[in-house]
Amino acid sequence: MAHWTVGVDFGGTNIKCGLVSDRGRVAHSVSLSTRACAHPRAFVDGVGQAVERLARGAGVRTTQLRGIGVGAPGLIDRRRGVVHSLVNVSGWHDVPLAARLSRRLGARVAVDNDVNLVALGEWRFGAGRGARHLVCVTLGTGVGGGLVMDGELYRGASGAAGELGHMVIDARGPRCGCGRRGCFEAMVGTAAILRLGRRAMTNSPALRALVREAHGRLMPRLIGRAARAGDPAARSVWAEIGRRLGIGLANLVNVLNPERIVIGGGVSNNWSSFYPALVKTLRAEAMDVPGRAVRVVRTALGDHAGIIGAAVLVWNATEHH
Repeated sequence: MAHWTVGVDFGGTNIKCGLVSDRGRVAHSVSLSTRACAHPRAFVDGVGQAVERLARGAGVRTTQLRGIGVGAPGLIDRRRGVVHSLVNVSGWHDVPLAARLSRRLGARVAVDNDVNLVALGEWRFGAGRGARHLVCVTLGTGVGGGLVMDGELYRGASGAAGELGHMVIDARGPRCGCGRRGCFEAMVGTAAILRLGRRAMTNSPALRALVREAHGRLMPRLIGRAARAGDPAARSVWAEIGRRLGIGLANLVNVLNPERIVIGGGVSNNWSSFYPALVKTLRAEAMDVPGRAVRVVRTALGDHAGIIGAAVLVWNATEHH
């Protein structure tokens, strides 16, 4: 029985490939530039070479791996291993990725949505361990979601469940990339944080100084630095983001009654700044019974969550055959 699986996390900047043990540990990993491997043919070639390198390092052939799991940021037909389309990456239209990668490497390949796999990784080995009902939220440029319901990854009727970023929390809010107004993503994503940050700069010499140091570029991490240093204007940005998160998560708590909500993504690095307002709002907005049942926690697996979840996807596919 092979003891190694390769997990692939297809991100907007990097494609991370990792060799995962049966215990969910990433032994070795390599990173590729998404820009260089964005086209389907280049992706299969680049990831194929990376998998071969990882397998060689473990002293096995690719045909001896348990399989390769791929998490991709878009709409995926998991059963057929087809990528229908990707968010922010052009050239992907109904690409039979599992079949192409499998042909290249002679190994089983499973493909799913990237945030579904973060949820799967955290549920099996991370902050969601032991939970039967779990919501995973990733915060960054967009807002991604993955749902584990009754111990199973919940994908919905068309495999598109978990688009938490596109529930509306303020019908008069800013326009979202999807065309509607006030989506969760438009209210708490990077663009919303920067919008609040630009307003805060007028009352924040500290934040203005940090932006000058960054050659005039305002970034969420700078607002986070100012907030942690005690700047009132920067702290108010994260309090507002926490409040909005609390409203969105209260809706999910009332509908899904999860026992745990796991939050990850780059924005979660500002956890201490937004968490108090999030919890306060969630407790006020959620109904009593489901509100008492839920705990909100930060991801435990960090950058490896997607890689580990991709390995779990392969194991689940193997077990179900």
